[in-house]
Amino acid sequence: MTGAAPVRCLVVGQLPTPDLELIRRVVPEDRAELVLADAGADLVRLGDFDVIWRLFRARFDLGARDQLQEALESHPEVRWVHTASAGIDHLAILFQDRPGTILTHSAGVTAIPIAEFVVGCLLQHCKRFPELWELQRQRQFGRLDLRELADLRVVLFGMGAIAAELARRLSPFGCQIVGVRRDPSRPVPPGVSEVFGPQDLARACQGADAVILVAPLTEETREAVNAEVLAQLEKGSVLVNVARGGLLDGPALLAAVAAGRPAAAYLDAFVEEPLPPDSPLWTAPGIHVSPHISWNSSHLARRTSELFAEQLRRWVEGEPLLNRANPQAGY
Repeated sequence: MTGAAPVRCLVVGQLPTPDLELIRRVVPEDRAELVLADAGADLVRLGDFDVIWRLFRARFDLGARDQLQEALESHPEVRWVHTASAGIDHLAILFQDRPGTILTHSAGVTAIPIAEFVVGCLLQHCKRFPELWELQRQRQFGRLDLRELADLRVVLFGMGAIAAELARRLSPFGCQIVGVRRDPSRPVPPGVSEVFGPQDLARACQGADAVILVAPLTEETREAVNAEVLAQLEKGSVLVNVARGGLLDGPALLAAVAAGRPAAAYLDAFVEEPLPPDSPLWTAPGIHVSPHISWNSSHLARRTSELFAEQLRRWVEGEPLLNRANPQAGY
């Protein structure tokens, strides 16, 4: 591509702050021009673009303009969009009338912090830390029955990058790990003893001590974790959702937790975000709410920029892109 005009890339969104120097070390300025659009930018006036790099809006800034939608509407010439998010269910509608536009996602960038967050939830559930600290507050030497993680049969609903990092971390604890994914015929990831298809989710959850939701939200997975599935869990089990709130049947979960199957649910994703103040999830016994933060890490900006730099290098060099999405399928 010697002598070719540089690829023009429009960057929309503010978070995380992109490491432009890192990207330019991989793809020099004479090969790719990066144009950062601030919140008030007139996107049409910025000229034509080959690529859009979509970062996040300010967290929960619901009144902010959707710059990606604006950019796509004003730049029909764009041939590729890369998003900083791993899930694309909320973006699919934007690509319905753009079958020729490639969409890639950032699966794997947040896998490590999310996996660590889940391990923390399981440890809290088994070791009952909040109850121990409450005993301290009361200045009591009470007795609590604690569990070992090796006693847990863990079901991973979804077998992507987060599940792989989870299996890598839970295996040394001695957990028995089974997975559920769209294509169970693919090779079994290290640390996972068995893989089920989505139609067998209830069977996979029979006798489960922990169910971890890390699947994409599609029409097939929406409310897949319902009353029938929850009824298969062991008494005293735990559910952790670090994916999408729509994977769960909300009323069924509240009823199940009240009945002790599972005894606790750690929820970091919700159908409506921020979670409304009048949601029963805030106060229901056994429900632990966190503000969709399991992805957060001091390494996020670097990893996000490293992935995009490699993607941009591949685009400039004419090589296949990583993490190509299927907007029609929702993942």
